[in-house]
This record gives sequence, C-alpha cells and structure tokens, in this order.
Amino acid sequence: MTVLEEDRVFCTEILPKVSRTFALSIEMLPDDLRDAVKIAYLLCRIVDTIEDEPLLGIGDRHVLFDVFDRTMADDDVRVSLFEEAARTCGIGVGAERDLATRAGAAFREFRALSDVQRRLIRPHVLEMSQGMREYAVRTAKGRGLTLADTADLERYCYFVAGTVGNLLTDLFLATLPELPIGPQFALRERAVSFGLGLQLVNIVKDVAEDAERGVCFLPQAIADARGIALKDVLDPRVRPQALAMVADVCDLARTHLHKAVEYTLFWPAPQANAIRQFCAVPLALALATLQLVETSPDTLVRGKNPKISHATVAHLLQGTHRAVGDNAALAAVFAGATRPVPQP
Repeated sequence: MTVLEEDRVFCTEILPKVSRTFALSIEMLPDDLRDAVKIAYLLCRIVDTIEDEPLLGIGDRHVLFDVFDRTMADDDVRVSLFEEAARTCGIGVGAERDLATRAGAAFREFRALSDVQRRLIRPHVLEMSQGMREYAVRTAKGRGLTLADTADLERYCYFVAGTVGNLLTDLFLATLPELPIGPQFALRERAVSFGLGLQLVNIVKDVAEDAERGVCFLPQAIADARGIALKDVLDPRVRPQALAMVADVCDLARTHLHKAVEYTLFWPAPQANAIRQFCAVPLALALATLQLVETSPDTLVRGKNPKISHATVAHLLQGTHRAVGDNAALAAVFAGATRPVPQP
C-alpha cells in the first residue's frame, strides 16, 4: 500500500470517530466532493482540537497554531512538522489525538486535491485558525472563556462553524457553474447561518457536559439579564432562570436554523440532490435536538445530555432521503423534526 493509499484509509477511518453525523452526511456526496469535504473537515477538526484541548498552555497553543498555519498556507512545508509539534505538546485524547499526531495524512490528502479545491478550502481553514487562536488567547488571559453577549457568541460560532458554511458553499458552487447569480447570492447570504445554527444546537445540547469541565458558552449578558452567575448554571436552586437562559440561546439557534432550511432548499433539484441530502441530514437532526433540549427533563442535569433516539434518527434519515428532490416534502420533514417520533 502506498503512502497516499494509507493516508486515504486513515482519513476515512478517523472521520466517524471524530464526527459520526458528519461522516454519515459526507457519504452522500459524489466522489470528488466527498474527498474534498472530508479532508477539509478533518483539517478544521485539528484546529478545533488545538483550541479546545484543556491541558495545553497558551505557549504550546501558539506553537501548534503557528505550525498548522504554515503547513496549511504553504504546500512545500514538511507535513511532519505539525505531527512532531502535536506529540511534543501532548495535544488531545483518543481520536482527536490520533488525528493531530497523524495530521500529515490529512495534509498530504489536501495537497492531492485539485488546484481549484485547494484554493477554495485554504482561506476558510486559515480564517478558522486565526479566529480560534484569538479565542484561545482570551481564554488564557481570563482563565476560562467568557462570551460577553449574543454578538460575541455568534462571532465565536462564526469562526468555529460559519467558516465551514462558507467553505462548503464555495466547494458546492464550483460543481454548479451554470447556476444563475440569483440563487448563488441567496446561498452565500445564508451559508454562515447554516454553520451557526448547527453549532448553536451543539452548545445548548452540551451545556451540562461543558459545565462539568468548567466551560460555559452561554453569554454573560444573558446570565446577567436572568439574574444568575454562569458558574451556577447547573444549580437546581436557579434551574428556572438557567432554563430561561438556554431558551434564549435556543431562540437564536432557531433563527439561524430557519435560514439553514432556506439554504438547503435553494440548492437546485435534481442536479444538486446530493448536496441537498448532505445538508438536510444534520439540519433535520439539529432541529429535532433543539426541540428536545427545550422539552427534556435532562436539560441542565449533571451527568445527562438531551439526545434524540435512534428511532428518531432513522425516521429523519429515511424522510430526508425520500423527500430530497421536492422542496415542499423536504420542508415538511424539517417541520416534522420538531415533533416526537411515535415509538413502536
């Protein structure tokens, strides 16, 4: 097996270990897009690991961001430099550590993509890295990340996920050169919301889990307005106020998810059905998860996490597959994602 074949196997096998939902969606894309999106996502995941690893000091983070940016920006930089830095700094655990310490596979796969795809991917990944570095510095200075207000939360989510929305849109549009300028504009106008909506759902879903490790992405201004401290978000004595905080962020998530629905439906059928399916699956799951966060007794409970059932996942997968080519039918699937699935 050649090095590039080994790299491809590794990237394919590591993807579902770092994101099962995204791995599932990527399989719906045609081969040329699948490879580009897979590699772009893995590179973004490496950046996220640099920012998110709790045991890294700010000095080590700067080293890793520097080496990542150099390797991402210049295809002549030796890819093993980042792997060496990741091992030295002790980045990540489990699959995230495996990905970081074998990042050369993702970089070599990136360099094997077409010139056009590399040109489209590179600036978005570098923008994500720049933004994540900024928030990592803020975290170090404040001994923990505190997001000031809704605008700060959206800005953070932009770097984490809005950049991915723009990246995907560029890659997808490159496969549809005949698409009129009007739909292109509409898609670009909603691309960031596609990413933000999904990320905000992840945030409200994981509040309890994040709080257990001393992290809270709910904005300080919302906590102040509800009269509680962020550190008390899991305290049963202020549960009504904390749930109201979560509801505020859920409202924000729903606003972006509404635009994400429009984004998905603007991709033309049937020529972009694979793209529509790619977008529809995580979007339907996000809508169902948001509904659960707002109604589940597990929200803001230590050791628990609102999680949609396997039956709901299967139901939504089947629904998006059947409806993918019809806007009215697909919109109905999205609307139905906010209703519980009857149990057998």
